[in-house]
Amino acid sequence: MNNIMLSEKQKEVVSFGKGSLLVKASAGSGKTRVLTERICMLAKSTKRRILAITFSNRASEEIKNRLASIDDTLLEKVYVGTFHAFCNYVLEKHGAAIGYKELPHVFSEVEDRMRIVEKAIADTPSLRHLYESKNEKQRNQYKSKSLDVISTIKREVILDEDLTRKINDDEILLYYNYREIMSSLNAIDFDDLLFLTYKLFISNTNIAALYRRNFEYIFVDEAQDLNRAQYMVLRSLTSDENKNVMFVGDSNQSIYGFNGSSSDFMNLDFIQDYNPKVFVLNENYRSTKTILKYANQIIPNSSSLDEVVLEGVTKELCFESVEKETLWVIDKIKLLLQQKKVKDIEGEICTERIAILARNKYVLLPIEERLKKENLPYYYKSSSKGLELSSLSGSIFNLALQVKGNSKDRLHLSQLLNLLKLKNVVSLDDIIKRLENGSIYFETILTILNLKEDGSNFKLCIRQLLSKITNKLLHADENELHIAYSDFNEILNHWLNYEKRTLDRSLISFRNAIALGQTFANNEDKGITLSTVHTMKGQENDIVFLIGMDDMTFPDYRAIEKGGVEMQQEKNNLYVAVTRAKRYLFVTYPLSRIMPWGEVKKRVKSRLLPK
Repeated sequence: MNNIMLSEKQKEVVSFGKGSLLVKASAGSGKTRVLTERICMLAKSTKRRILAITFSNRASEEIKNRLASIDDTLLEKVYVGTFHAFCNYVLEKHGAAIGYKELPHVFSEVEDRMRIVEKAIADTPSLRHLYESKNEKQRNQYKSKSLDVISTIKREVILDEDLTRKINDDEILLYYNYREIMSSLNAIDFDDLLFLTYKLFISNTNIAALYRRNFEYIFVDEAQDLNRAQYMVLRSLTSDENKNVMFVGDSNQSIYGFNGSSSDFMNLDFIQDYNPKVFVLNENYRSTKTILKYANQIIPNSSSLDEVVLEGVTKELCFESVEKETLWVIDKIKLLLQQKKVKDIEGEICTERIAILARNKYVLLPIEERLKKENLPYYYKSSSKGLELSSLSGSIFNLALQVKGNSKDRLHLSQLLNLLKLKNVVSLDDIIKRLENGSIYFETILTILNLKEDGSNFKLCIRQLLSKITNKLLHADENELHIAYSDFNEILNHWLNYEKRTLDRSLISFRNAIALGQTFANNEDKGITLSTVHTMKGQENDIVFLIGMDDMTFPDYRAIEKGGVEMQQEKNNLYVAVTRAKRYLFVTYPLSRIMPWGEVKKRVKSRLLPK
């Protein structure tokens, strides 16, 4: 433990031995450092393993990298991952105990679940007639609401015996039909990962006990964002036997209420169930005085300024229009880049040290257009989910890979046939007979057919396919082939990342790892960061522009209509946005905004900003 780098409060947390503890850590208080140092200390003192649950794959990678930098043998004793990744890990090993003889396929795409819920509605007579009477837009809304009902049942951990007390009969039938269709496809969704793991642990206490013995200490990061299903998985895992649980979180950064999360699981349930010792870390090691004073006006006493030395810059500016707001932000960025060095920022200013944040992505569109015109490099901070394939060949490979890994997957087989414009085909073997020998689509399906179930020849097969595409490009410089080459390179990179982290490999396990965002390279993105506040959580930049701070935009108009908890979440959102800034913060808002239908509406300063 590097005591020189830790404050007295942080040392207390790191050196805490057995028992439960709740660390209330405000923004910039060094919680990740404290978390990794304590994991390191305990890993050296126990012969058993440690479980560290994070909220995002990015946070998992950061903790893994920090642990590896301290001692590269630590990761042998520590499992680091999201709740969904941990539950997938459990179900891969013990899914048979709850009826999954084969590893289930995680359906992560919303479009897939929309198709399945549409079939479930059609199989529910009392809902089918209502659905058929609607127009296309209303049908899509109805399907989304139906998925929300199904998701709520699982997120709230409502077991079959309790359904009739909490859900109406039509929705119960819909839920059962959805579940039956998913089962027939050997498929599960993200909510199932948590729900099924909970059911596994409570119905097979010997399996829960196995994991309880395996993991002596459990850490939960960003605990303010837990939902009921996640908390119940933890309770079913630890029971009343393992009290060596550490929660780290900040109620002021609870911003995922729309996913069923609540800081009550950290502040009420955890305290009642585990009786933890409570530590408060409120010294800020990230932001300057002016930024923290501004943050404390949004949420009083959220951060201590006692140890803060640098003054920094915080400015709030209003503009006549979105266009003028945009021009000012771009001009300010250009000026900062020209100056290269400014007060309170060490080293030269470059685009990578600048972020532009907004409540919603559409607010960033005028900025993006202007950045393009000015040839300023930028990228969107995004969550790592799903393959982004641009070619038809890449999409065909992706669908065929899912069918190859899961013989019951009629959904993706149907989509594959639609792409290839084929009918009356029931297998990949039949498909290849109907394709032109030597065509890129033929070679793509042939590659899939040649893959072994354990993926042991995956690299070889993809490299052979890339070689064939290269040969084709020598004779025909087709755009589709160029795009396909790029797509298959991306697929190969995903496999290489999967191979590094997985010993027990299979094609379906690979697809699930992609769905869970575990195969994405942690590349350093170049340029100015454009991000929504939700996506920026846990990140930081020297210079932050928070734009679009007009009322009805931030807070979002829907939150204003609902009030209560929704508005508190919006205030937390603003606090998160402000505390992403390390040295300079510029908050801007327009006094008019053009609506999507062309009307110009007057705007006022956000009610959430300091008066």
